[in-house]
Amino acid sequence: MSSQEFLDLFTTAQLWASEAASHGAEHHAPPITDVIYPALNFLIYAFIIVKYALPAVRSFLKSRREEVITTMSQASAKMAAAQALVDEYKAKLATVDRDVQSLHATLRDEGERDKAKLVADANAMAAKIKEDARILADQEIKMARQKIREEMAIQAEATARALLQRNLSVDDQTRLANEFIQSIGQSR
Repeated sequence: MSSQEFLDLFTTAQLWASEAASHGAEHHAPPITDVIYPALNFLIYAFIIVKYALPAVRSFLKSRREEVITTMSQASAKMAAAQALVDEYKAKLATVDRDVQSLHATLRDEGERDKAKLVADANAMAAKIKEDARILADQEIKMARQKIREEMAIQAEATARALLQRNLSVDDQTRLANEFIQSIGQSR
């Protein structure tokens, strides 16, 4: 609305009010200054508000809206990242029990295999030690028997010599020597 249109409207309103007063109303119309000054005062305030305050409020509200939208988009991005992290950890936690059980089973199986191997190795070592001990005992027995035979032969020879020297006379020695010589001669 231009100022000319406003002035026309204002003047028309004044004329209408004055005609109504002249048609028999005994109303006393307020002076024009009581109407114009408050109206001008209102118009000045309205102009100041529209010209200066309203653009500042619009600018503030627009920037605030952009801040809120930016903050909400950042918050939703952070929330999506946090939810992805939570889902990732939930998935990891779900597999942790399975992994722990698998690890326990693997370690138990390895332990059983190691135990079986150690037992087999120990049994093989024990068998080898027993075999070595048996062979050593057999050798010791053979050596002991050989030693006993040698001692018995030495003892028998000593006993035979002692008996021969005690019981054999010179005539017997001569007769034995002659028999020996004759047996050698016949065998040739």
